[in-house]
Amino acid sequence: MQVNSTGWNHHQHLVLAVSTGIDSMTLLHCLQTELKDTYASLTCLHVNHHLRPQSEKEALFIEQYCDQHHIPLYTHDLDLSEVVQQGISIENQARTSRYQWFDKMMQKLEADVLITAHHLDDQIETIFYRLFTGRSTRSSLGMSYISSRSGYQLCRPLLNTTKSEIRQYQSAHKITYFEDQSNLDNQYVRNDIRNRILPEIESNDHLSRHHLLKLKDWHDEQREKLKNEAHQFIKNEVDFNGKNIKISRKDFVELSHSVKMTVLDEILREFQLGDAIPEKTYKAWFEQISSNIAQCTLHTTDKWIIQVAYDKLAIMANDVTKLNPISVNQPGTYIFGAYQIVVNHTISKQQFPITIRTRNNGDKFQLNGAHGHKKVSRLLIDEKIVQQERDEMPIVVGSNDEILAVGILFLSQQFNQHIKILKMGEE
Repeated sequence: MQVNSTGWNHHQHLVLAVSTGIDSMTLLHCLQTELKDTYASLTCLHVNHHLRPQSEKEALFIEQYCDQHHIPLYTHDLDLSEVVQQGISIENQARTSRYQWFDKMMQKLEADVLITAHHLDDQIETIFYRLFTGRSTRSSLGMSYISSRSGYQLCRPLLNTTKSEIRQYQSAHKITYFEDQSNLDNQYVRNDIRNRILPEIESNDHLSRHHLLKLKDWHDEQREKLKNEAHQFIKNEVDFNGKNIKISRKDFVELSHSVKMTVLDEILREFQLGDAIPEKTYKAWFEQISSNIAQCTLHTTDKWIIQVAYDKLAIMANDVTKLNPISVNQPGTYIFGAYQIVVNHTISKQQFPITIRTRNNGDKFQLNGAHGHKKVSRLLIDEKIVQQERDEMPIVVGSNDEILAVGILFLSQQFNQHIKILKMGEE
């Protein structure tokens, strides 16, 4: 039986996720015997899903087995009763819960490599599953031999080994294992692929499921090219400025659909902006970005806002809080949100009190060097100020309710020597 042990070395602590099925028990036997000199120590993890009467026997069996062979074992009871009652598919939920526990245990044990017994037949099922459930455009078609998780490596040493080879090894060494009867239930998608669909394909002399492996290799190469193009775009065209990320709208529109998705996937993942955005949502966003809309909000959470803002696509922290007005009765330096307002000693006392506030509907200011007024809202539009900045911009109002300044966009020429406004973080 082919076992790829290049994913670890003899100095490392290995942890095997063992279910008591033929795959993991066969791999455990191989690690104890043929591969016993390839690592420093071995621990087993077992999850009891409590979904079958047989689960208790399996848990007791692996406890006795590990005790007999002096292998440290940690078990975890998984309660999926609510998921079952809701009629929701338990496959993804069970996997997510398992790996959450694995992550915690790997950290607790300070272990190096988590090993699972996924094999070549599992790989083919995974490729088929991802193709026909629409999960093929933004990730690898199949599993990797080794991948990085939080603080450790996940390794699948049987990924090039067939189920038939595993059965031959088990038979030759008379390895005890438990057969999971739920694997025969085709109501689960993966079981249906394994038990019904793939055998039908293999029964046709003109078809072979192994061609899916070649498709995976080609697909992964194309994915790598997409990621490289996306990373190059991010490096050259994306402006990271503190909590704000800005992308040229024009340059983004010119990208292909797949590169657009990859660019946003990489940015959102890097900045931990939540779960992956569905492709359907991306499609709607791209239509809005390509339209003639000047400003619109694409996505809002309690922490992040993603907006189209004139010639930019902006991703920014949603940390806008209500800014209370400040009453200024003497010269000094005052902080209003992201702005610094300096009132010099040269200003006339008659101007006090000065109020610093956010804008109100209908705000107007006297134009410099010209008759007439201009609406603050019009100024913000003309200067292409995004919505979040509009809501934070300080309006400086004199004692006679005349607007003296609008952020760094306007300052009455009568007060050029008396008031100075700076946006912090900018020259």
